[in-house]
Order: sequence, then structure tokens, then C-alpha cells
Amino acid sequence: MRVITWNVNSFEMRKSYIEALLKELKPDFFLLQETKKEKLPSNIFEKVGYILYHAGGKGRNGVAILTSHKAEKIFLGFEGVFDDPQAKERIIGAKFGPVNIFSIYIPNGSPVGSEYFYYKINFFYRLREFLEKCFTPEEKVLLGGDFNVAHQEIDVYDPVLLEGQICFNERERKAFQNLLEWGLWDSLRVKYPDKRGVYTWWDYQFSAFKKNLGMRLDYILITEPLKAKLKDIFVNLKIRALPKTSDHAPLIADFED
Repeated sequence: MRVITWNVNSFEMRKSYIEALLKELKPDFFLLQETKKEKLPSNIFEKVGYILYHAGGKGRNGVAILTSHKAEKIFLGFEGVFDDPQAKERIIGAKFGPVNIFSIYIPNGSPVGSEYFYYKINFFYRLREFLEKCFTPEEKVLLGGDFNVAHQEIDVYDPVLLEGQICFNERERKAFQNLLEWGLWDSLRVKYPDKRGVYTWWDYQFSAFKKNLGMRLDYILITEPLKAKLKDIFVNLKIRALPKTSDHAPLIADFED
């Protein structure tokens, strides 16, 4: 099983890249975030054998799952647990046999200390409560997406410079850790616990990508049954180097069938 997650930062701007990745890498599940559209044209995916499940949103929201498998059940937002209209544009999940796959786009929360920042923190705690009420860590659950937090010092290019800023401050890291403690594993750290310089986001400015001045904001989080099947995980830097691409790079995980 191959899973790709990518914050595309506008579906319209990256649709040719999405189609190319589907053809080249043939993922079982391709998770998109920040589609920035209320509706996506499913026909462009059908011609390459993929079904689209999309939760659209205006502005900067919108999440999707592209797959060759038919979903048995769809989850939108914190369905049945919390009534949060914005979450319905930020969380989409689906059940495929024994596997539950989610595409997630956590709020950015900027500026630190603002009302939106505390909404972001609360979003993490609500996500854990949603998991607690709907699943168990013994089930196969995968959350892929842009979590807008760098978990550890090795996940940013300069922890001293960035400490306290949005996406790298103690409140966010604790909220993310609390989510993991429900029973989730960070796939990249399962395979590469101490590897430095692995990032998924780089600012468009300051030649940040060329200098690798990045942050690891995108994750594939998995429960124990999927951890046992994890073969490898890597960042597709080639896509980030292309013209007019997203400021995020795709993250790809391979699992034993």
C-alpha cells in the first residue's frame, strides 16, 4: 500500500502535477490539502482510474482523498462528536475495509496568542477526542496531512531562531504530542528517528528551498497495526523544485500489503 500526502496550496495551480504523480507513483491513496475549491472536477481523475472524495472549502481550506478503492463510509470533520463547520473543510476520512484513511489540514493559527491560535490548539484536542470516540489504537488508522507544527528541534532548520513562532512553539508541540499519545506513530520517525534536515515546507522567499531552510509540517501518522507494516517513507523533493509548485513537498509512505 502506498500513501501520498501533499498540501497542494491550490488545486487549480497544481492539477497537472497531481495527475503526473498519480500516473508515475500509482498510490493507493493520495491525500490532498488546501485545495482552495468548493468542488473539484472528478473526471480528470477517473480517466487515470481514481475516485475522488472531497470536502471543499472557500479560501485556504479543502481536503481530499484520491483512491482506486471504493469507500464504505465517509467522515467529515468531527462527525458526531463536535459541530464545527470549519472542520468539515479540514478533515475528510473514509473506511476502506479494515483501514481508515484521513486527509487533514490543521489550522495555521497565526499570529501566536490570537483567538485563531487557540482555535488551532483546541483543534488538536478535539481531533484526539474524535479518535477516542470513533476508533481504537488497535484498529488500522492513518492520518495524513499538513499539521502545521514542527514536533521536535530536528524538524526545523534553526530551532533557536524559530522557537516561539507559529508552527514551532511549546503550546503547539504539546498539543501535537497529546494527539500522538492517543496511539499514533509518526511514520518518518519510526524509520528515521534521528535524521536531520528532513523538511516538507520551505518559504517561497529567501531561496529557502535551495538552502534547505525548511520545517517538517506534514506527517503520516499511523496506529500500531500499520506501524508493523511500514516499509519506508520519504519526501519527494523533485516536485518542490519545479516551477509554480506548492511550498510543501509530497510525503510518501509505503506499507506491506
